[in-house]
Amino acid sequence: MSTIYLFGHKNPDNDAILSSVVLAQLLNATDDGNHYIARRLGPVPPETKKVLEECGFEEPELLGSIPEPAEGEPRQKVLLCDHNESVQSVDGLYNADVLGAVDHHRIGDFHTVQPAFYVCLPWGSTCSIVYYLFSCYGVEPTKEQKRCLLAAMLTDTVMLKSPTATDRDRAFVSEISADLGLDPMAFGMALFDARPALTPDKMVSTDIKEFEVGDKRLLIGQYETVNKKTALDQLPALREAMEAYRKEKGADGLVLCVTDIIEEGSQVLMCGDTEAAQKGLGIADVPEGVWMPGVLSRKKQVAAPILASV
Repeated sequence: MSTIYLFGHKNPDNDAILSSVVLAQLLNATDDGNHYIARRLGPVPPETKKVLEECGFEEPELLGSIPEPAEGEPRQKVLLCDHNESVQSVDGLYNADVLGAVDHHRIGDFHTVQPAFYVCLPWGSTCSIVYYLFSCYGVEPTKEQKRCLLAAMLTDTVMLKSPTATDRDRAFVSEISADLGLDPMAFGMALFDARPALTPDKMVSTDIKEFEVGDKRLLIGQYETVNKKTALDQLPALREAMEAYRKEKGADGLVLCVTDIIEEGSQVLMCGDTEAAQKGLGIADVPEGVWMPGVLSRKKQVAAPILASV
């Protein structure tokens, strides 16, 4: 029997952690002779804490890195959730045997030695894929598991407003909400309301991913709020925090999307070398940032055009 770690990306969001937790439970229920354990690569977001507590599930333990195994010892086996790019994954990933991934992002530098368990679908959240996998395995998710999956579907698709939301996501949200007797929009807003007001440094660092854009390292962060004015009133401090974080991580540039869920758009701020970002998004790096109406998805509306620009 092997112990297999499941974990989402660094700076984990609701989808990264909850997909790992529920997928580990599903795979353990299949009784294939392995033991699946959810881990996390960063702090647990407040909305995730809320859902895990409501469902009686323990928070995954923090996985700082994977060390090189001692001579004669087996390599740690891992399954990636909600990501597949090494720059977004655990430190020491290549000291592990990567068995596969369950994800909804572009395919980056992912590779395995053996044939992989790889499920990548262009849906709104990884938890939508996990919900689908329950039916593939012929396992009925518990109400607690459904609550976790629904929570991540709603936050990752910004209450189904994001262009990443598909008919499949909408059908799953409707189906689960009816089964649980929940108003999905009220449930989703309660999750967003669970997020406390953040300091400028937390606005920058809480939800941020690294991308290789040509020969440059670009950080793309997103701060979701129901009132962007609160964040933008702190613009000088926010810009200072952006530059400090970029230098700390040794990145060439940083893009921060202050996404207003109510107004359905993002104020996009930049610092450092952001030539590719400016080209891809068709905007300039100006001190006050640029309001981009309808831009809610970092993956589809920000990262994708930037990556396509080089």
